[in-house]
Amino acid sequence: MVLRMSLPAGPFVGESTRQRILDVALELFAAQGFAATTTRELSERLGFTKAALYYHFHSKDDLLQALVDPVMAELTGLLARHATMPADDAVRAAVLADYLDVLVRHRRLIGVLVQDPSVAGRPAIEAGQEYYLRLTDLLSGSTDRAEDRARIRFVLGGLHATVLFAEPGEPLDVVRTTALAAGHAALGLRLAATPD
Repeated sequence: MVLRMSLPAGPFVGESTRQRILDVALELFAAQGFAATTTRELSERLGFTKAALYYHFHSKDDLLQALVDPVMAELTGLLARHATMPADDAVRAAVLADYLDVLVRHRRLIGVLVQDPSVAGRPAIEAGQEYYLRLTDLLSGSTDRAEDRARIRFVLGGLHATVLFAEPGEPLDVVRTTALAAGHAALGLRLAATPD
């Protein structure tokens, strides 16, 4: 299943050509899938020749890589930031919140990555499995119990579903807060109460 979303029509005022290409590529990948989007269609939509498109990106895989790179950079930062901290409930809650924020910021692209089978095995997303395993390790703390790791995978899957399948018009701040509270409860995180 591919998410059907579109960008507003109109010019891309103040944006670089490269960013305009990425925006239109993501729009088309989300609307019709990676495999179904041709470079010809993309270049026509942009008003470019294919040669002009190839000047910026040599292939659709290069486009996908350029879309994925910022997400991977954020995940690298998230993992590095929390890797040296003791895995107490407050740190695990922070990891969960930071990951949820990445999902919210990049929900259109992540929707393409997880729902479009034609991107499976592409070089741009090969590192995704490693990030997922490292994230699971951070959230597990010091436990290696199968029950705890299953609960973590359940929570991560729930976060993905909550963000990716949010109804149009649902306020993302409410979706985020609710998903985070459910994740805390499912992981049994005991957090200090914050003063009102």
